[in-house]
Order: sequence, then C-alpha cells, then structure tokens
Amino acid sequence: MNVAVITDTLASMIRIATPLMLMALGGLLCDRAGVFNIAMEGFALVGAFAAVAAVQFSGGSVWMGLLAAILVGALYSALFGLFVTKFKADNIIASIAMNTLGAGLTSYLLRAIFGVQGAFAPDKINKLPMIQIPIIKDIPILKCISGQSIVTYFTVLLIIAIFIMLFRTKTGLAVCAVGESDVAARTAGIKPELVKWKVILISGALSGLAGAYLSTISVSQFSENMIQGRGFTAFTAYVFGGSHPIFASLVSLLFGLAEAIGIRIELMGMDISPSIISMFPYMLAIAALAVSSYMMKRKLKGTVKMKKKKEKLA
Repeated sequence: MNVAVITDTLASMIRIATPLMLMALGGLLCDRAGVFNIAMEGFALVGAFAAVAAVQFSGGSVWMGLLAAILVGALYSALFGLFVTKFKADNIIASIAMNTLGAGLTSYLLRAIFGVQGAFAPDKINKLPMIQIPIIKDIPILKCISGQSIVTYFTVLLIIAIFIMLFRTKTGLAVCAVGESDVAARTAGIKPELVKWKVILISGALSGLAGAYLSTISVSQFSENMIQGRGFTAFTAYVFGGSHPIFASLVSLLFGLAEAIGIRIELMGMDISPSIISMFPYMLAIAALAVSSYMMKRKLKGTVKMKKKKEKLA
C-alpha cells in the first residue's frame, strides 16, 4: 500500500468521522447530565431532510441548509426533551419513538413536499469549497488533514470548546452535578430540568448539523433512512470514550477508519469482504449498550439506597 492510498484512506476516515463526532458530542453532553439519549439517529435524519429542503427553496445555498438543519434539529429534539423532563418518560423508549417518528415523518414529507419517494436531490446546490491548509497540503500523509469541509474544522474547534466547558467552567460542573444526582444539584441551587433541556437542545442542533453534512456535503441529496445507524455508532463512540470529548472523537475516528478501509478494500477488489470490517462498529454498539445499561442500573440502585438512608436518618 503506497503513500497516496494511505493518505486517501485517512482523508476518507476524517470525512466519515465528522458527522459521528458531531452526534457523539451532543450525546456525551446528555450523558453527563444524566439523560440517556440514543435519539441522535432521528435528530440527524430530520436535520438532513431540512437541509436539503432549505437548499432547494433557497436556490442552492448550502449555508441556508446547514442553518435550517441546526434549527430544525434543535426543534425536533425539544419534543424529546418534553417527554424526558416534563412527562418523565423512559429515556430509551422516548429515544426509540423519536427515531421511528423521524423516519416516518421524513418519508411522508418527501412525498408531500417534493412528490417523490426514496430520494430527492436539489435542482441546484452550491457546494462549499474544501479548505486547503498551506504547507500541510504538500506534506505526504499529513495532507489528509487539508482539503476538508469547513464543518470538519468547526467540529475540531467544538471538541476543544466542549472539553473546556465541561472541565474548566461552572457550567460544566453544573452539567456533571446534575448527571451525578438531581437532588444534590438542586440543593446546590442548580435547576436540573433546565440543564437537561439545554443539553438536549444542543444535542439536537449538533445532530441536525451532522445530518446536513451527510445530505449537502457528502452526497448532495436526501434519501430515506440515509443516516443508516450512524446515530447508534455515535452512541457507541461516546460510551467507549467515557463521555469525554477527546476520547469520544478518537473512537469516532476509529469507526471512520474501519469504514474507510472497508470502502478501500471494495474498490481494490480484494477477496476480503468489506462487510466483515463494517461489522466492527455495530458489534461495539451492542457491547456499549449492554455496558451502559448495566451502569445505569448500578447508578439507580445507588440513588435508591441513598434515599432510604436519608429516610432512616429523618
């Protein structure tokens, strides 16, 4: 395998991992605040549709598509927030409901608005230019970092910003406090419901942007169920990354590399089935779900024991 092939594979890894990192960042914020969120799949799908619709009606502006996806993603996630914070619905059931609703809603709107089924491509789309980084673009291997979308570089800045916010600010402390114990956080003057609302809306906005990246930058069209399990892969990334922005992003890159290698194997016509490599993220997703469910049960038992001790002392 020569240098050019390695560079192209790494560049593909970054492109594939970008939407995963965006969804993982939103998901880990929810996790830190004690919200079990696997609805990123539905948020991203609705965002992908909104982006393509905005591009179509704005005469081809991808910027309008990205903005629409962020707003619609946040708005759609507000429904999830209502179920979780107001009605105290089970987080997993509410997440599944949002994913199912997102799939059905986008399929219906595709037929109702554009009169087509399956897929829709805007009549005109002004693609965003890829950003070339001076000096780095001429260095073998490292030039995979150059020539990426502005959304990718924004994601890198976002990773740094969320890391600083979580571990260096009072806001991050409040988010983590709510995730540890609603009761203790409320005693400290923090409003748990408000914190949960904020992280859910941020998750919806970031997932919407991830969907827009797929529909307007990666493939330039919307197709039904086009997220194809990336929301669950993002969930796996932040769980295995310990809900840490940097570690979750590294796991996302690992998943991106697995898919990029699978694509490369298929293009090279090798005897190895790319499906074997593509299975890796989903196997990890199953393991992550099992581990996360176990941790939630332990945390719930600890909360119940703490309440019982307080009742005895009272």
